[in-house]
Amino acid sequence: MKRFLLLLPLIVIAGLVLNWVLTPASHDRDWRADYSRLPSVSEQDGLYRVANTRNWDYAEDGAVTRQEWIEAEIDPDTLTQAYFLVEPFGSVDAIAHTMLVFTFADGAAYVASIEARREVGEAYSAAKAAVLPIFEYMFVWTTERDMYGNSEFMAGDALYRYALDIPLEQQKAVLKAMLDETAEVEAQPRWYHTLFSNCTNVLARTVNKIAPDAVPLNKAWFLTGYADEFLYEQGFISNARSFEDTHAAAHISAVIRELYDIKEPKAFSSALKTRLNGG
Repeated sequence: MKRFLLLLPLIVIAGLVLNWVLTPASHDRDWRADYSRLPSVSEQDGLYRVANTRNWDYAEDGAVTRQEWIEAEIDPDTLTQAYFLVEPFGSVDAIAHTMLVFTFADGAAYVASIEARREVGEAYSAAKAAVLPIFEYMFVWTTERDMYGNSEFMAGDALYRYALDIPLEQQKAVLKAMLDETAEVEAQPRWYHTLFSNCTNVLARTVNKIAPDAVPLNKAWFLTGYADEFLYEQGFISNARSFEDTHAAAHISAVIRELYDIKEPKAFSSALKTRLNGG
């Protein structure tokens, strides 16, 4: 009995690992409306199309007032700037959602977000997702206006947007890697895991596919609320000022509220760019 008790933790761990291995992930479930459409990526002559890009409207009370899905046309050669977006959750510094924003010469801007895909009536649980295979993850592609309205009004979270301070050609490579990874997830569903397959380390591993070890392993891979400070320390975000000043300048929530009445996505993103650049 004593030997069994000593082995029990190993038996439990082995059982949990086996559960992850033997339980197949699936795209075929009764998904919540905002996760109901999986983005589909096609490419021809360097031009990408992302079907099922979300472009919803939100009221200030968080209600969805319009549901629209569009096909985004993305030409990486016209990328003007990529941004790292952080959405802190509550008062715990270590917890946040992270995303990438890509802006283009024609004024369009799209957000790529790795999210735990939830079914109708299903609530997110970080604790459960660290132990059991209960959520698949998906790449969510949205217009900038959609994601910002979703975070600001539906979730009630602050948003911080940092310009990536890396050469534009590298930013274009990151964009292509995100599009390619989106296509791979469409072809093969994958499990979300709070620590090992989350919004930040999936992004990091995707970047490392094209540039090995470009994003070194760090606590921010697991404690995602520290991701912006980590990128600042690595020089991926400009460190010309202190992190505290950089962080304060990245806060865009008030500007989102000012501009949200601009309905057309390109016009919203163009106005946001002008406003944040001091115009």
